[in-house]
Amino acid sequence: MKRLVLAILVVLSLAVAANAQTYRGAINGTVTDPSGAMVPNATVKATEKATRIDHSTVTTSDGLFAFQDLPVGTYRVIVTASGFAALTVDNIQVAQGVIYTLPVKLSLAQGATTQVEVSAAALTLDTTTETQTTLVSGDDLQSLPQNGRDFSQMIALVPGFGGYAAGGTGSGGGGINGTRWDQVNWQMDGVDNNDLWWNIPSVNQGGVSGIAGIILPTDAIDQFSVQTQASPESGRNPGGTVDLALKSGGNDFHGTVYDYHRNEAFAAKSPFVPAKKQNRNYNYGSSLGGPILKDRLFFFTNFEKQRFSIGLPGEGTEPSTAYQTLALQLMNSYGVSQSSISQKLLANLWPSSILSGPAQPNNYTSNIPEFGFSYNGLAKFDFKINDKNNLSFHWFIGTGNQVAPPGGTVLALASSQ
Repeated sequence: MKRLVLAILVVLSLAVAANAQTYRGAINGTVTDPSGAMVPNATVKATEKATRIDHSTVTTSDGLFAFQDLPVGTYRVIVTASGFAALTVDNIQVAQGVIYTLPVKLSLAQGATTQVEVSAAALTLDTTTETQTTLVSGDDLQSLPQNGRDFSQMIALVPGFGGYAAGGTGSGGGGINGTRWDQVNWQMDGVDNNDLWWNIPSVNQGGVSGIAGIILPTDAIDQFSVQTQASPESGRNPGGTVDLALKSGGNDFHGTVYDYHRNEAFAAKSPFVPAKKQNRNYNYGSSLGGPILKDRLFFFTNFEKQRFSIGLPGEGTEPSTAYQTLALQLMNSYGVSQSSISQKLLANLWPSSILSGPAQPNNYTSNIPEFGFSYNGLAKFDFKINDKNNLSFHWFIGTGNQVAPPGGTVLALASSQ
């Protein structure tokens, strides 16, 4: 009996997990005749234009239809019913975490081959849920100024954004709608992307001075979506759910080659240092997507390398030899002798190369820049099993190294495209 109960609980838990995968998009709507009456048993077919994968259903007795869990992209919907002209609605944009509400009104057939074609409106209203979704995609996603090409900074575009986290916890720490910076759920294609300690993005997490240790290439991202006031299954954090829709291949080959450069030669000198410091960041890579088996198996790949070198943007105060001499003179005037412990600390903790400054505050700035690199790659495969089932697989890997010099304060998030 105990085994039976345990088996039932396991099955129920798996069912709940399966229903929780709502990171994609959806299309729903109604089909009516010219008088406004509902049309039952109408055939509705949604076709993804890039892959030509079809999704079909029929309207209920109330004229309702719904396509759940659709991959993001552009769709064409065709509605057919006996006695009515076939209606085609083109260029429907399915966005991540958004339900596209499509009201369809059929007209009476004037002949055996009567067809009506319309284009979907650029803006639709989700009348099904109370979810608030902020979406960045297409050219906007590529052209936004991202410091170091770090996607996590796009959270600042969300209404209710409350600023980044203090304390140098790294990139991605930002609060929404009055919640703490660690109360946002981060996902990639619905897969968990949360650091177990900080609960900030695991991929693109800040390393030295908040600069991302590894980065998911921006060219691999199709849509950046933030949902707030969503249903419970969409996330476990009160601030909201950030989900990235990764790019996929299609029936046509497509790709990019890019090279982003930042160099101090094109920048003004910082007012906080006596001379212009090295400030360089290079992001270069390429992407390619297309068919392996047309209409059935697709691939997408992306590789990017980041290399940066950043001089200290400010000055620090160090116990220079001149400062130590001045302190000893002051102590001697009061008859105070130097502690042997402090003498050993001063002789061993500070390299002689940083003790040549004058006896005044802000007497040191390092001429050794912070530097680092990362190699980042993504591969994704999508396979159509049949009209009801599709299989998607993605793999991301990143490795890098960062080194920062002693002395002074390195500016957080200093790398930039």
